[in-house]
Amino acid sequence: MVEKGTTNGIITDMDGNYTLSVPQGAVIQFSYIGYVTKEITVDSQKNINVQLAEDAQKLDEVVVVGYGTAKKSDLAGSVVRADLGTLQESPNISLGSALQGTVPGLNVSSVSEAGKDPDMSIRGRTSISGGNSPLIVLDGIIFRGNMVDINMNDVESIDILKDASAAAIYGSEASNGVILITSKTGKVMSKPTIEYSGSFSYQQPTNKDMYPEGRDGFLRKIADRFLEESRIGDDMLQPNPNWDPTSHLMDRNALDGYENGTETDWWNMLTNKTPYIQNHNLSVRGKNELSSYFFSMGYTDQKNLVINDTYKRYNIRINMDTKITSFLKVGVQSLQGAKFQVTYASNSTDSGEINDLGIFYTDENGDYIREPYKNSLNPLLTIQQDDTNKRYNLFGNFYADIDFPFLKGLNYRMNFSQNLIENKIYNFNKWGANFTGSGSKENNSEYNWTVDNILSYKNKFGKHAINATFVYGVEKRQYEMTKAGATNFSNDILGYNKLDAGQADLQTAKSGAWTESSLYTMLRAIYTFNDKYIVTGTVRRDGFSGFGKNHKFGVFPSAALAWRISEEDFFKNNVDWMENLKLRLSYGQNGNRTVGRYQTMAQMGAGVGSVKVDDSTVNAGYLFGDGVSAEQMQWIKSLANADLKWETTNTFNIAADFSALNSRIFGTVEYYTSQTNNLLFNINIPQMNGLDKIPSNIGKMSNKGFEMTVTGIPIETKDFSWDVTFNFSRNRNKVKSILGIDADGDGREDDLISDKIFINHPYGVCYDYNIIGMWQIADKQNGLIPDGFEYGTYKVEDVNNDGKYTADKDRKIIGYSDPAYRFSIQNSFRYKNWEFKFMINSVQGGKNYYYGQPGKDLANPDNIYQNNLFNFDYWTPENPNARYRQLGYYTQALGYTFSPYVQRSFVRLQDVTLSYNVPASFLSKFKVNRLKLYVTGKNLLTFTDWDGWDPETGTGLNTSKYPVMRSYSIGLNLEF
Repeated sequence: MVEKGTTNGIITDMDGNYTLSVPQGAVIQFSYIGYVTKEITVDSQKNINVQLAEDAQKLDEVVVVGYGTAKKSDLAGSVVRADLGTLQESPNISLGSALQGTVPGLNVSSVSEAGKDPDMSIRGRTSISGGNSPLIVLDGIIFRGNMVDINMNDVESIDILKDASAAAIYGSEASNGVILITSKTGKVMSKPTIEYSGSFSYQQPTNKDMYPEGRDGFLRKIADRFLEESRIGDDMLQPNPNWDPTSHLMDRNALDGYENGTETDWWNMLTNKTPYIQNHNLSVRGKNELSSYFFSMGYTDQKNLVINDTYKRYNIRINMDTKITSFLKVGVQSLQGAKFQVTYASNSTDSGEINDLGIFYTDENGDYIREPYKNSLNPLLTIQQDDTNKRYNLFGNFYADIDFPFLKGLNYRMNFSQNLIENKIYNFNKWGANFTGSGSKENNSEYNWTVDNILSYKNKFGKHAINATFVYGVEKRQYEMTKAGATNFSNDILGYNKLDAGQADLQTAKSGAWTESSLYTMLRAIYTFNDKYIVTGTVRRDGFSGFGKNHKFGVFPSAALAWRISEEDFFKNNVDWMENLKLRLSYGQNGNRTVGRYQTMAQMGAGVGSVKVDDSTVNAGYLFGDGVSAEQMQWIKSLANADLKWETTNTFNIAADFSALNSRIFGTVEYYTSQTNNLLFNINIPQMNGLDKIPSNIGKMSNKGFEMTVTGIPIETKDFSWDVTFNFSRNRNKVKSILGIDADGDGREDDLISDKIFINHPYGVCYDYNIIGMWQIADKQNGLIPDGFEYGTYKVEDVNNDGKYTADKDRKIIGYSDPAYRFSIQNSFRYKNWEFKFMINSVQGGKNYYYGQPGKDLANPDNIYQNNLFNFDYWTPENPNARYRQLGYYTQALGYTFSPYVQRSFVRLQDVTLSYNVPASFLSKFKVNRLKLYVTGKNLLTFTDWDGWDPETGTGLNTSKYPVMRSYSIGLNLEF
């Protein structure tokens, strides 16, 4: 609360107690985020008790809209503020992971490796060749670093711009939506506030079915691989008493282990017993009449399941501003981050490639044996590689803010930001290059700077209100890298720090650099009449050095309208059960910088020896005579195309915001449709030109969807409340055109079957043979199995009924890889000082969507039985209705990677939290303002029909991938 018109203010303790000295007749303003501000005039009272009404719709909440702010009630575009309260206690390493399931239309995947950012998209796919990740903006500046570098505890708010009207301010980079992140600062007049938050999380895999089976499972798979030797009888259901698996053991050590009856648990030796995450954050914030500040330090430490899959992060943030004069304010928003990550982890491949038959991994002296099984390096040596992956991220935004005294509402702000990102990637493997040693050392850095000149005007004239913003800015990015390598070391003591110890003629060096620049202007105006009618217009002009010389600049306009029907008299007089109803309509254009920074130019390649050209490795070089060394060869890598430009997405959005029953239920429903033109795609050209393809802006893709979020408050009393939020989103894309060629003359554009692109179908088609069953032993006995097939192999549909199985005639569209719809349910129960929250998150495939192929990475029959794999549902005479074929045979025409398509649909209990706020009356004895204790569970339950590590990451029956982790956490938040 604050004395109106002064800087005299205070914040309450957790129980709402406060002491504030004011003169009689003063007006005290009581406010809290998410509640309606209340003013009370002081007479002779000594105690003033106030209960604030919750602002369910938060219509007066100020949200970030890019290059400025606006009241939520004045928005006509689709801008959503994420609820940070749902993610504060969850043990997420990346800020992106914390947003999972919280905003409809914002799609965030799970992660399975330490220190990784999740894949993110907003409203699905709008490009084929370009990226589909949203643009990240930190404190008003486009952030080119990794989202995982941002400390979650430093974040004040996150706003998502979803439609063209809201995102058009970022022009050629905004077609995938924008995420605006605002860091904390001192906001309330008060003494310094010190906060500490800490948590510790124990982790375990969400799916233990993927653990290797051990000795018994290995021996069973050998028998199942050689069914005709290990079984007898017409039905092959009887074991052969003379079966001897030793004839199929591929290594003497394995034979010794079998005969000795011993077992080596490689999985146990190569995984951590107690995977964990720990987070610690300390901050100080405050504000007085001239300055505000926020200082913070953070430390994150993650040790995942497999050894060496680790991540550490150190963060320091300094945010300050101060008033130089009554109209001039200067400030800085800075971030210093350092991450240390071991990337060469002992993954499950290492334990899966060596069986558990008591393989000796040390010799008689206790030293590790180099190759304990076949030609595989001992995994216990693999994890001893000297591997370093460090990233340093220094981000600073320096600004000056002028409120012109001669014209109320006129403001000028200049941002000057700099961002330096340095990476150090070092590796030394003393057992590499046939045990002679191999090492490499790479240093790269990226330096970005931005200057924004922002002129804004906000004012209200009676019933009219205007909020206008003009931006003129420039951005430049520079990158350079140097990498050196060596093999065959004469002395490996210093490892990658003495690469010249490698053989001289095997030493390598590589360097590279790039630069790009952008120049942009933007004008946006928001006009409001009588708090009922809102019009927003935006236009941005973008120039980018990477665009072709014929299209250096692009213009991206948008417009939006909103009508607050609930403010009309006819509505107020006739509808008493609904407090707020607002209709929104928008249309606009955004871009996607699909074109690479040098893609419009002809490029040359050069090299000698083994050189990679496109997707092939060739022996390059010119020979001038016999018996001489090859000289460097040069070749054209790509042709110039001065007409290359951005992909353009035109989007129409219609929406309704509502609240009813005294704000006991409120939400938003939205429908959108868009079309992307000028899709970048490589078209084929005659190879007589020296190349067989050239990138061109040629295709079209449409995208449409529906989103809904509804919050209800079924119960709200003095001591107990329950609120629930339901989020739903559905998205469909469709390829409208690629090449525009109708070679077969059927009146429709031809599909690109080799690229699995089908006109008027979604991108991401599962086009393959259709499995209709499994051939059985009885089928063979009855002579029903076609040539090339065998019992226990897939029975596929003969689409054209010609008795043959050919790729061009017998494949069909089985389904699509994108989801059919997503939903999440968040529940929060509060009883006095206790709070219990849980979130259910789900992605569903419906009838034909969200397909994957979990068995595509299974090994062929010659390799699959030699490894120590997990158990999975493969065909045997005892298991005739299995999902996957037998281990010992596959149909050559289909290939050994061919396997069923399975929907990845799942329902997951994603977050569960129980917290307790210690009463302020108790804390005051220790001069503590607030103490919150909590326990949290993450990814506790997953219901799915998917085979493999996890349906959301799409990792199936693959030993080289990592599991999504379940975690159990304890933590506290302390303020004094």
